[in-house]
Amino acid sequence: MLKLSQVGPHEWEFLFPKIFGQSMEEFNRGCDSMEEGNLLAAEKSFKSVLARMPDHLDAIHHLAMIRSEQGLVKEACDLWEQSVRIGRKAFTLEFKADQDRLEWGWLDNRPFLRCLHGLAIAKYRNMELEDALQLFQELLSLNPNDNQGVRAMAVEVLFRLGKYEEIITLTAHYPSDMMPEILYGRALAYFKLGQRNKATVALKKAIKYLPLVAKELLKKRHRLPKTAVPGQVTIGGTDEAYYYWEQWGKIWRDDPDATIWLERNGGPSRISSVD
Repeated sequence: MLKLSQVGPHEWEFLFPKIFGQSMEEFNRGCDSMEEGNLLAAEKSFKSVLARMPDHLDAIHHLAMIRSEQGLVKEACDLWEQSVRIGRKAFTLEFKADQDRLEWGWLDNRPFLRCLHGLAIAKYRNMELEDALQLFQELLSLNPNDNQGVRAMAVEVLFRLGKYEEIITLTAHYPSDMMPEILYGRALAYFKLGQRNKATVALKKAIKYLPLVAKELLKKRHRLPKTAVPGQVTIGGTDEAYYYWEQWGKIWRDDPDATIWLERNGGPSRISSVD
């Protein structure tokens, strides 16, 4: 049975039973099969692990990823729901949700955080936006350092829900962040709120640090750069700019005034002047 142990002021860590370590060889075999594209072998390994330890969160998470890859969205979501329920049972009354943390730095916290993240993404893809937002916010509360990049998805969901003031509040927690979702998201949120001066200042900062994003947003045609490597993103690179456009391009296009504002501040000459 999973438990939580306090390891410092407001710091907690999951504790796993002895069988967890004993099942790692089979679990790792499943991960290797998954990386090789052999989903049947991977599924067999993960199910073998779960037969020995039904609350092995990482095995459930990886099995959910297999179901998602197979297009079995509901089954995947059900598995992530199951894993989160199991993980939450380990929380004690002493754990204060508004103060205490499950930092990513404690390795045994990662399986639960991965499951919570998987469920949030599944809810988002199913357009259950309020549920997805609640889960993203929970992740940010548990692990404010946000090693999983949850803040980017949270900002996107907030945009789709029209909660622009909450975007300003969230991005303020990451003032030095270099993610395009944070830099450009902050600028666009100010613009949506009618705070044009703050919006332009924020946009110029975004363009200063990530000029290729503005260039990509203003292009008429978009192509994935030949230098792009699957599963990797180059910070400040053309691939990052393309992926941002792919996810956020429609949000910008849906507001003609925002597009005009971006053109005025993000045209080639403007971009060159802030480099």
